Amino acid sequence: MTRAAWCHSLAVTALIGSALAGQELKRTVWDGVYTDAQAERGRSAYAQSCASCHAEDLRGKGTAPSLVEESFAFLWADMTVGDLFERTRMLMPSDRPGSLPPATYADVIAFVMSKNGFPSGSTELVTDVAALKQIVITEKRRP
Repeated sequence: MTRAAWCHSLAVTALIGSALAGQELKRTVWDGVYTDAQAERGRSAYAQSCASCHAEDLRGKGTAPSLVEESFAFLWADMTVGDLFERTRMLMPSDRPGSLPPATYADVIAFVMSKNGFPSGSTELVTDVAALKQIVITEKRRP
């Protein structure tokens, strides 16, 4: 093998390695990471525990931020569902943070995802933070 061919082979190998590393990128909210049933449970939990501050339409009231559309994207773009889960669990509901079961927080997040137009899938969001940190919140689908 000539030096030029060897260098080319090395460069191609590096590019393939980079591409494969890119495939290890985390999933996104566009990959169907919650179920419709979970979002429906989340709708009920949201109405009971969240709507008084964030409004029935999720657009926020007073100092409570909107949980939909541009506001949600601005606050959470490029963060992970794990980040959202942890913050929600630690701070919400504001009058009794951490008071809901972990599965209920996951259900509420599934409902918020549904209201933001992220597609549902065949598996529910889990409550394992490490697993949720593998799901990136992106405003648009990645190619």
